[in-house]
Amino acid sequence: MIEIKPNIQHQSNCPYCQTALKPINVRFMGMHGIVESKCIECQAELLESLRVSHAVHKPYQIDFSKGALFGHEISPVGLATHLFKSLQNPENEDINISKEIFKSCQRAIILNCIDYLYGHCLLKLLNAQKHLDYDSEYGLIVIVPKFMRWMVPEGVAEIWTVPIPLKKSRCYYSKLEQFVSEELKRFDEVYISKAYSHPSHFDITRFTGVQKHSFEQEKIKITYIWREDRPWCSMGLLRTLRKFKLLQLGLVIQNWRVARLFEIIRAQLPDAKFVVTGLGKQTKFPVWIEDLRVDKFDKETEREMCQLYSESRLVIGIHGSNMLLPSGHAGMTLDLMPERWGNIAQDILYQEPDPRLAAYRYRYLPFDTRMDQIADIAASMILNYQYFYSQMMADRLFE
Repeated sequence: MIEIKPNIQHQSNCPYCQTALKPINVRFMGMHGIVESKCIECQAELLESLRVSHAVHKPYQIDFSKGALFGHEISPVGLATHLFKSLQNPENEDINISKEIFKSCQRAIILNCIDYLYGHCLLKLLNAQKHLDYDSEYGLIVIVPKFMRWMVPEGVAEIWTVPIPLKKSRCYYSKLEQFVSEELKRFDEVYISKAYSHPSHFDITRFTGVQKHSFEQEKIKITYIWREDRPWCSMGLLRTLRKFKLLQLGLVIQNWRVARLFEIIRAQLPDAKFVVTGLGKQTKFPVWIEDLRVDKFDKETEREMCQLYSESRLVIGIHGSNMLLPSGHAGMTLDLMPERWGNIAQDILYQEPDPRLAAYRYRYLPFDTRMDQIADIAASMILNYQYFYSQMMADRLFE
C-alpha cells in the first residue's frame, strides 16, 4: 500500500538535477494515479506515476510545461505518452459515477481497477482478496469499470462504478478526478493499493460466485474459447489478412481447425462433449459441437460462461485475456501461443497450489503445433490425469 493521506508516501528524484522531489498532491485521472511533485532546487514541476500496477517496476515522469517524458515507458505505446496526450485533450463530459457504501470507515484503501485492457482490469481486481484477508482494519474501496461491477467480491467497504469504456480508459476524465478528490475528504487516512498486474494468491470463486471444476464429475466436456480478432491461423497469414482486411477468411480457417481438432480428440474420447464459446458468432459448426458463442458480454452471459468453464475438463484457446476466466474455472488449460512467449502465463489464472499438478493442468503450445500433436496432448491430459494425480499425491493419499 502507498499512503496518500495525511502524508504522501512517494520518493523520487528530479530528472534534471537529481535533487529529491517534494510530493505536493495526488490525482486520479482514469487509469492513471499521478503525484504532483516539485523540485526545491531547480523548481521543476513534474507529474509522476504512482508506483502501482505496471508502473511498480516502470515508473515515469512528465514535465508537462516542457513536453518532456522520463522513465521506462517513453515509447509510442508507453504509459507516459498516453497520459501526456490525454492531458493535452481532457475528457470534460459528465459521467454518471455510482457510489455504493456498505460500511463506514475512516481508514481506507483505494483499489483502482480502471484500465484499457479487459485482462488488466480483472487482474487488478484480484488484488482485492489480499486486502480483504490481511488488511481488514481498513475499508477497501474499489474503483471499477461498469462491466466488471458484478465481480467485486463481498466484504468491500465501498464500490465506485465508473461507466468508462475500455477504449477510452487511458483518457483523462476531469469529472472523475473531481469526484475522487471530493470523496477522499471523508477519510482520515487513505492508502492506494499497489494493484499488482499479476497477483498470485486468490480464489476466483470469491469474484465470480462460480465454483471451480470438480474432477469427480463423470462427464467430460472440452471447450474451445473462440475470438474473432485473433483467429487460429498462421501468424504470417493473419498479418496478411489484416493488411488486406480479409479477416473473415481467418475465421473460416479457425472454424475448420477447431472442428478438425475436436474430431481427432473425439476418436480417443468418443463420449466427450465438445463446446465452442466466446465472443462472435460468425461461421457455423457441425451439429455435434455445441455452439454457445455470444454477440456481446454482460454480467449474465459472463456468469453463464464461467459455469460452462467450470463444467469443462479442458479449455483450449489462443493466448490472451480471453483465457483468464476459462483457466480459472476449468479443470485444465491448453494455451496456444502466437509468438508471444514474453507474455507466457500472463493470461492464466493458476488455481492449483501444487507446482507438479499445475505443470500438468496448465500447458502452453506454439500456435503452429501440428493438429494431431495438439489433439494427442489434449486427450492424454484428460485420460491420464487421475493416474498422474495419484502418483504425485501418493504421500498424502496413503499416509
